[in-house]
Amino acid sequence: MTRFGFQVWRPAPRFPLLGVLLLLVFALSGCDDGPSSPRIPHGGVWNESLVPDYTNRSMWGVSSSHFFVVGEKGSIRRYRDGQWSSWQFRYFYNLRGVWGFAADEIWAVGDGGSCYLFDGQDWRIQSVGVYENLQGIWGPTADDVFVVGDHGIILHFNGEGWSSMDSGTDATLYGVWGFGGDNVYAAGRDGVILHYDGTAWSAMTTPTTNTLDCVWGLTPDNLYVVGSSGTILHFDGAAWTLEASGTNRRLWSVRGIPGHQPVAVGADGAYLTRGEGVWGAETIASGRYLYGMWDDGDNVLMLVGYGGLVMKLTNPVWEIINQGWSHWLTDTWAPDCDHVYAVGKDGVILQQGPEGWQNIAPNLPGVDYTAVWGVSADDFFVTGTDGVILRYFAGRPWTVWNLQSGTNLEDIWGTSTGNVFAVGAGGEIVHFDGRSWESMDSNTTLSLAAIHGRSPLDVYAVGLGGTVLHFDGVVWSALDAGTDASLEGVWCADDSAYVVGADGTILGGVSDEFGTTTWTTQSSSTVFSLFDVTGAGDGTIYASGYSGVVLRNEGNGWSVMDTGRFDRLNGISADPCGELHVAGLWGLVLHYQP
Repeated sequence: MTRFGFQVWRPAPRFPLLGVLLLLVFALSGCDDGPSSPRIPHGGVWNESLVPDYTNRSMWGVSSSHFFVVGEKGSIRRYRDGQWSSWQFRYFYNLRGVWGFAADEIWAVGDGGSCYLFDGQDWRIQSVGVYENLQGIWGPTADDVFVVGDHGIILHFNGEGWSSMDSGTDATLYGVWGFGGDNVYAAGRDGVILHYDGTAWSAMTTPTTNTLDCVWGLTPDNLYVVGSSGTILHFDGAAWTLEASGTNRRLWSVRGIPGHQPVAVGADGAYLTRGEGVWGAETIASGRYLYGMWDDGDNVLMLVGYGGLVMKLTNPVWEIINQGWSHWLTDTWAPDCDHVYAVGKDGVILQQGPEGWQNIAPNLPGVDYTAVWGVSADDFFVTGTDGVILRYFAGRPWTVWNLQSGTNLEDIWGTSTGNVFAVGAGGEIVHFDGRSWESMDSNTTLSLAAIHGRSPLDVYAVGLGGTVLHFDGVVWSALDAGTDASLEGVWCADDSAYVVGADGTILGGVSDEFGTTTWTTQSSSTVFSLFDVTGAGDGTIYASGYSGVVLRNEGNGWSVMDTGRFDRLNGISADPCGELHVAGLWGLVLHYQP
């Protein structure tokens, strides 16, 4: 299946009679890519409004303008002449290594024995005979390729097929590098370094028991290995010696350009350079984790890392090829048919307009944004951590409020810009009257996750421990919802209310003429947790949650819509045109057109 150049692996349909049993097994094991229940086609189309930026683990290039990156969630991306194309395979199997010999002969390996070969047009699944996680790949020629992985696995490809090699260890091996088929090195846990002389693998003496993640060298008498706790080892052709790195951060990759000293990268943006036998440490990429490197053999060094990051170094300048948005979008809101907003961690407030997506957030370091609501695209509010509340009003600078309590706020909603509520940790509820914010007595200390209502005199807030609160215009009072599940979202329709939460919980609330609300548990058709709920103008109710689940209720019960995704979907909104917008992990935004 292809959408906007993004190819998605989809499992075969489940047998309906086994659905319930399979759901329980898969939910407990966490090892299946399958959907939560039979997915019902609804005649609409799902597209990626914003392509996710999964963490990149490794890269290999034809050149600095034509390269491949592999990463988490079974993702592979190719960058060629300024354009990206993407593939995605088994979602729950991360890809760890990529190596190639030409633009039409590239290997990628990863979890569960995953192995793929690119022929210049598409990726083809390859059977390697094992199901353990594969961590690294290297080869001198197309018919002499080595792969290492968990439990000391070493595989070899001879141009016709794969075979297992005796490594002599059961330690997980993370990196492999060599100088021909008869001079290969592998490194891994417990300080293990192995050498292959063309006949057999043998263990080498090393001065550490720390995990070793990468091995690389320019010549057989000038190799480096890096790993946990800032470990750096050097091999001079005779023995491995420990070098002081100046950091205790984990180092995941080491590499160098001919004629220059090597570079090591790792956790928290660690970037180490070696000069005159001494390593110096600095932080780059705003502290993002850095996992892999590649060089063009001439003057370009490239690195990849967290949240889709790709950077290119042409001394002395870094160029960001792909920045990535945010690894976690928490809410979305569509005030009209032309604008969509999504907010999330790392200070992200994204606006989609006629020219695409852009981050319009003010510069407030350290703030994660949690929810967005407003009356129009020109006037809206955003909540965040540490008690931050923002207001955007077109033509003016952002207005910024900070609660004195510093309480993390989780959701915001109102009936007008003169009647706005925000809720958060510890039962916090604050109210805005158009001029200032005031705290309200919620009568609970349990954290509140969501708020919605019908009028200033009819508002609901929900949260931990099955908490459901109702505001009648005077006081907040607790309602008995008949559950202790964690409740994450609430939506009020004309004559009913819907609450969603952990483990597929859905509650329906109906109020009588005396204002008493009766709650019933509804069948959700899923065991996956639900994080948000919304309604469309035609009365249809939607909910989104874990493992790509989107539910729809047209008045006759809940059914699962087939999104084709398995990402966690945190926020869902319907625009006035009846189209859906769903936001989740890794910056993914889905768009549904009925």
